[in-house]
Parts: sequence; structure tokens; C-alpha cells
Amino acid sequence: MSSGFPDANRILIVRLGAIGDALRVSPALAELKRARPEAEIGWAVEHWVYPVLAGHPLVDRFHVLDRRALSAGPVGALGEVRRFARDLRSADYDVALDFHGRLKSGVATALSGARARIGFARGASTEMNHLFTNYHVSLEDRSMNRVSRFFRLLSGLGIEAGYDAAADGLWVDPGERRRAEAWYAEAGRPRLALYPGTSTKRAFDRWPESKWAALAGRLGAEGVRTVVFWGPDEEAMCRSIAETAGPQCSLAPRTSLTEMLAMLGLFDAFVGSNTAAMHMAWLQGVPTAVFIGDREPRTDRPLPPVPSRVLRAGSRSDGRSDGRSRRGKRDEDLVAAVSIDEAFEAVTELLAHADRRAVACKPRAWTR
Repeated sequence: MSSGFPDANRILIVRLGAIGDALRVSPALAELKRARPEAEIGWAVEHWVYPVLAGHPLVDRFHVLDRRALSAGPVGALGEVRRFARDLRSADYDVALDFHGRLKSGVATALSGARARIGFARGASTEMNHLFTNYHVSLEDRSMNRVSRFFRLLSGLGIEAGYDAAADGLWVDPGERRRAEAWYAEAGRPRLALYPGTSTKRAFDRWPESKWAALAGRLGAEGVRTVVFWGPDEEAMCRSIAETAGPQCSLAPRTSLTEMLAMLGLFDAFVGSNTAAMHMAWLQGVPTAVFIGDREPRTDRPLPPVPSRVLRAGSRSDGRSDGRSRRGKRDEDLVAAVSIDEAFEAVTELLAHADRRAVACKPRAWTR
């Protein structure tokens, strides 16, 4: 274990992807900057994740790895790795923090040339990642919430921290925020954001389209206006949900990552799949209901004081199993079997929370 490296003035964060995980590093970034206000902080990230972080006032420099070049043949891949390594080494980092814990992040951490490379211990990382780091942080609970896990890595710098919703909120570009507020007002200030989609490989974690439409329709009958957000290859499905649900439900416009981030933070509540959109919402203090399939709910669900509900067959409202969640059910059934009544109850409860939404749940507006 490290002694804290009190003289470290240049610190590199290594979290190459994914979008949701990069967002969940943000609270640790805030605590790091609070503990080391004079430190210069860099971030190594892949090109497709970079847009949601670009311009962050707590990051002095980004090192962007172009994954497309890595797939362009051996010459192109080697050239990109060399360019990326030169870019990392030019910053002369004292410490690198590997928040990713996989082979590729281990290589990036080693390429940085940092004398202290802090990562998760064997068993808490994968793909032999621990071989690329020289100071290791162990985890007593490998299923701990991902935000808490990232805070734990800061102990390698002698920083002990926990999630503070008032201090550790996401940064949203001010221009994007203003445009989102204008859109939200023009849309009539709908109360609930829906995100039915998932990645293609996690399609079995999707709640059925017919149930989404029924939920939005039932909420509309109660006077709750909803907006359906969507990502790549999801427009047709989400348009069908909005049209079937009725006039109180509308389809969100096509959005960039930063546009969606700003827009989701304005709603009274969010309900959706376990995706980056969910993390965009709850990390801005939005009460959140999330469908979680075969993953341990504690790892991904929102942290208090943000109100949340886990929607999964056989789970209690706190997301823990009641002993029936896996028995006799395939992984895809854990989400599909959630009833419309269960989802309606969860959303209604969260909307009630939104009416008395605590200031502590509002994210901090970071400035340079």
C-alpha cells in the first residue's frame, strides 16, 4: 500500500470506457481535486467516451486513444499506440490511478511512465491487470457499488472519501444546460424520462416494449407527461412506444451524449434500463428506477440520498434478492417478468420524492 505520495503534483486518471463507468469516476475526481487542489490532473480515455467528459473544469488534460485506429490494421494500430504513449509520457505524471482494472488500462497505465501506478489488487481486477501496477488497493466486497469502488482507489493516495451528492455531482457544459432548459420549457416541463434501450449484447435486459407503452399510457391517464429517450438503432422501438402510449408521451429528439446528459438532469424522475443514461440521471440527483437483470444490483444502483428503486423479478424495493429472483427464471426473465403494476408503483413513489427533492441531491455546478 502507498504512503499517500504527498508530493505528487501530476496525477493521471486511467478510465478508458465505458460511458457510464467514466461518469461514475466523476465523484472520485471531485474528491481528488478537493484533497489535492494544486495537482494537475490528466485523464486517459477512448475517443467514443471523450465527448461526455470534454471540457471538464477539473481535468487539465485529456489523452484520447482512438479505438478506430487500433482496428485499421497493424501499421495503423502500432502508430496510434506510439502516439498515445508519447502523449502520456509528455505529461511526466507522478502517479497514475487505474480505475478500469483490465488489460488495456494496465497497458495504458504502464505506458504513462508514472513512477507510482495505483490499481486494484489481484482478485479485484481482471485480465492480469495487477501486473501493470505497483501499488495495490484491495476490496473486501467485489460487488460494492461502482462509485464506492472508485472512491476506494483514492486510498492509495491517502484520501478517504464517500459519496456526497451535494459536492460530487456531474459537470454539465453551461451552454448545453441552457439549451436543454429551453427545450424542456418548450416541451411543457414533462415530469418523467424513460430509457427503454440497452446495448445489443444486453438486449435480454430490456423490459418488453408493450409494457413500456402500457406504463407510459397509464401514467398519462394520471396526468404525468413522459419523454422517451433513445440511442443508436433504438429510434423505431422508442417511437412505437411513444405513439402507442398516447398524447401525454413524446419521443425525445435525436441527441448527442452531452445533450442527453443536460436534458436528463431536468426531469423529476427517471425510469430505464441499466445504461449510461441511468447514471446520467441519478448522478444529477434525479430519483431513479432501474431495471437490472443478472447483475448484482448493489454494483450499479444509485447511492443514497438519491431516491431509487430496483426493478427485477423477485427483488425487494432495496434491490436485494428475496430468494426467488434466480430460482426457475432465466436471466432475461428477471426484467421481463416485472409487472406494469410494480413499475407504476415505483415511478409514482419516486415522483412523490421529487416533490420534496432535497438540495443535497442536486449536483454541484463545477466551474474552472
